[in-house]
Amino acid sequence: MNNPPDFMAQWDYKDPAATALRFRRLLEEAQDDLQYELELLTQLARTHSLQRQFAQAHQLLDEIEPRLTDTTPRARLRALLERGRTFNSAGDKASARTLFEQGWQLGLKLGETGLAIDAAHMVAIAAPLEEQSRWHQLAMDLAERSTDDKVRGWLPSLYNNQGWTLFELGRLDEARACQQKCLAWHQQHNNQSKAFIARWSLARLSRAQGWHEQAMAELSQLKADMAEASAPEDGYVFEELGENGLMLDDPAAPEYFARAWFLLSRDSWLQANEAERLARLKRLAKL
Repeated sequence: MNNPPDFMAQWDYKDPAATALRFRRLLEEAQDDLQYELELLTQLARTHSLQRQFAQAHQLLDEIEPRLTDTTPRARLRALLERGRTFNSAGDKASARTLFEQGWQLGLKLGETGLAIDAAHMVAIAAPLEEQSRWHQLAMDLAERSTDDKVRGWLPSLYNNQGWTLFELGRLDEARACQQKCLAWHQQHNNQSKAFIARWSLARLSRAQGWHEQAMAELSQLKADMAEASAPEDGYVFEELGENGLMLDDPAAPEYFARAWFLLSRDSWLQANEAERLARLKRLAKL
């Protein structure tokens, strides 16, 4: 196949079912390019794992396995990553990590820098907290040294992930430096919505560092800028306004918590996983 389409550009991670349909259409044209076909099939497997259809994902990867050869090294690398992601999503982090580490080594050997970074960032997701930072750093170092725009496109995600790992480790100054890099990247690339998220992250760090007045100023400006940009109201911004207001005895704190509860209680993931957090917001809102 001459200049096959970039299948990764077809991904919509929020709608894996629709993505699968696009991949199946591409597969119809891929029969004369084995590596392209096999890589596409690994991504089709990923659409299953994202829908928690783990048996279907494993079955498809099982079918790919015997077709992998020395002439399809990148497909072998993608198969390792997608098998690992399937295990990880199903909660088997030990099996996942083994595959991701194999992917990291193979990616380096093949010079597939972007996929090596993907593997390292997945090791960090599967690893215990105390090991995550090292893997984020390995991925960041590779991305920062690269001159490939696609590879460097990993950087904001890596800065953000490392920032939250350092936050969890209590290394707040280092976490702030990472989130500042993340913000700078999004501002430089005119990605306003992602810049808003990075600004929220920095305000959250301000609260963690006990800088409540600074956090309130950052959040108030963020809220105003989001309104000016016609961005939808964000429950997490109101939650942070409430938390800092609580520490500062701000009489508006219950109003912030009320708005946070109203917005966040409609999130099905929070309902399933953060019921106690939502109940606390409602209580502090004095509803």
